[in-house]
Amino acid sequence: MAAYSQHTTVLQALHQQQSVVTFRATPDHPAELRSTPLNLDVDRLVHPAEPPITDKLYSGFLEHLGRCIYGGIVDSPKTPSPSKLLVKQDKSGPLYKGRLGWRKDVMSCLAKDGELEVPMMRWPGGNFVSNYHWQDGIGPISQRPKRIELAWLSDESNIFGTDEFIDYCRALGSEPYICLNMGTGTLEEALSWLEYCNGTGDTHWAELRRKHTGRKEPHNVKYWGLGNEMWGPWQVGNMLPSEYARKARQWAHALKLVDPTICLISCGETGASEWDREVIGALLPWADMHSIHFYVPGLDYEKNVFGPVAAEKHLEICKSLIDMANIGRTLERMPARDMKICFDEWNVWDDVKAAGSNGLEQVYDYTDMLGFCAWLNVLVRKHKDIGIACLAQSVNVISPLMTRPDGILRQTLYYPLELFSKYMKHGHLLQLPSFPDVYTGPTYPVYIQQAGYNPSYIDSVAVLVKTPEGLSIRVSVLNRHPTADWVTNIGFSGFELRNVKIHEIYHDDLVATNTFENPNNVKPVATSLSKEGWTTEYANGFTVKKHSWVFLIFDGIKV
Repeated sequence: MAAYSQHTTVLQALHQQQSVVTFRATPDHPAELRSTPLNLDVDRLVHPAEPPITDKLYSGFLEHLGRCIYGGIVDSPKTPSPSKLLVKQDKSGPLYKGRLGWRKDVMSCLAKDGELEVPMMRWPGGNFVSNYHWQDGIGPISQRPKRIELAWLSDESNIFGTDEFIDYCRALGSEPYICLNMGTGTLEEALSWLEYCNGTGDTHWAELRRKHTGRKEPHNVKYWGLGNEMWGPWQVGNMLPSEYARKARQWAHALKLVDPTICLISCGETGASEWDREVIGALLPWADMHSIHFYVPGLDYEKNVFGPVAAEKHLEICKSLIDMANIGRTLERMPARDMKICFDEWNVWDDVKAAGSNGLEQVYDYTDMLGFCAWLNVLVRKHKDIGIACLAQSVNVISPLMTRPDGILRQTLYYPLELFSKYMKHGHLLQLPSFPDVYTGPTYPVYIQQAGYNPSYIDSVAVLVKTPEGLSIRVSVLNRHPTADWVTNIGFSGFELRNVKIHEIYHDDLVATNTFENPNNVKPVATSLSKEGWTTEYANGFTVKKHSWVFLIFDGIKV
């Protein structure tokens, strides 16, 4: 215990206390992991009264940045693809002349009935939106102006605009989510954009949309974001939280007069900041969701795989800020509002590997994949408070999916995303035991370590889904220990097993990547077993290898 004299000041005492607090500077992992039984009880739901997990956890994001749009979802004018890879859009008539073809191979991945089953797309940014004027991107393409682009110091051709985005979403089967320009844009411009998309009368912007599309029906865009990262010093038109709250409140009021059915999403920070507290308190009566952004940099192994613990804490804090604002409202005799969190930018992102100068194109390695699995576990575990989550981004830009003119590459992140987006939705979270072995070494952010969050080496979520044949239990298990395997005995309560499918991703090389030359270097190995095969094969326990991820699907019936 520190010794204090009667003349010691409070500040001096605090400094003395801090001087004896030390944090481990290098990782010190236990030699082995203790075995923990995993009993899957179909009657022990985490949130039994809540709606099932939304498929919008697996939404996408398209920004006019690097090769996301041009050379990503549509053909690149500079490096065109073979016609056999394109869905032709350059049709007869002045409105379609000059449209760029859609990449068939990319669509087969992103479509609602494709590999990733993406339910929603956010567009046009991102930082890009704060200098984007939507009217530049409508009408005949030959008449659209080319503009300077301030977010990434590039230029924008405006070949791909609002009508192209809506048509692309319709082709994918995805719902559109548009972010408004609150940097250089005006309220009048935002109201016109909303009327153009959703107007049903014979007013100017609605009639102009009909002229441009040849269709009577509106675009019916439900989700609208009130600006992007307006707190950031890099953002064109950045503001103080009080300034943003006042402006966003005015915009929200006017926008809902044009269309009261829309869902408005306020611009948050990380979910755990003073900006978030002030904006949520001011906009709770007006906004339906609150947006937050967070990225984990692909640094050394431990900082990568344990980093998403911070995102989980940010979600919890953000939900507490919403609760706090609601408590204040009820004390003032106003009704509470169920504001959900819109986590519309998240990912593993190393801004040294993927800098703006190279279009934020990151080659994801095996360790990045493990960190990504931790991210997916977090989103499912906290799904009750999340209305939307958008992976940033969907093609080429810090993305699981890369293109070149003649093909696509599924990076290491792609396969966990594919399994989660197919199987970890429309079900309910199952209760799991706690896992006793925890990591206490250095982390990014540092507060994971310094605040004593002590994340477990074993990170797992399980979801129960009703199927036409009975029940299905889907389990994600991530072993974050770099050198120790983990053994568990998996049992069931209230459930009769019929068959099992195991997807395992393991590689000895922590920096292994997929390339166009070796695209299957990091990929799941799938094994199917009957009930008898499972019981025989794993009678002595199921092993999750060191630094690996396993996804299990147990199909059966309730008993």
